[in-house]
Amino acid sequence: MNKKFLLTAIGALLIVTGCSKQPNLENAQNEQNATAQTEQTQNLENGSVNTQNANVETQTLQGTTVTAANKDFAKKLSSIVVYFDFDKYNIRKDQWPKVEKLAETIKSNPSNYTVRIEGNCDEWGTEEYNYALGLKRANSVKKALIQLGVDPKKLTVISYGELNPVCTAHAKWCWRKNRRDNFTYLP
Repeated sequence: MNKKFLLTAIGALLIVTGCSKQPNLENAQNEQNATAQTEQTQNLENGSVNTQNANVETQTLQGTTVTAANKDFAKKLSSIVVYFDFDKYNIRKDQWPKVEKLAETIKSNPSNYTVRIEGNCDEWGTEEYNYALGLKRANSVKKALIQLGVDPKKLTVISYGELNPVCTAHAKWCWRKNRRDNFTYLP
């Protein structure tokens, strides 16, 4: 609980104080798509895409009875990923169906639980900037879910900044995968 409070407090402080450095994509924008496609194929063949961190942590449910329905619910939540544009926290039009699906999934489960919305960023920008941006992304989805009728008591947010990449290659296609929100079931 203290870790969660600390990360939330740090994120709020960063939003209030502002960010010291804006990301610079001048070099990244000059890459050509053909080069990125070739790198993507090579990196996939070499196994440099990191999928182990896709789910930040596995909840240890000692003393908690987890039913098959709850396991299924947790699996549905973790399969939904909302992606964001570079340096943005507004939900893209093409991602709205995912948010709507997420809202319906949450509303359809009557049990007592919490959904953690996890904001993530690519490696561009300072650590502080990315924590703040990850928190803004998580809060953006939380606000949308509440507007779609999800009980706010069932939602909590956290930012991992750039510390939880699902892809570690240094290319545009990889950075896009890291600008996202993940969702975790908390019993």
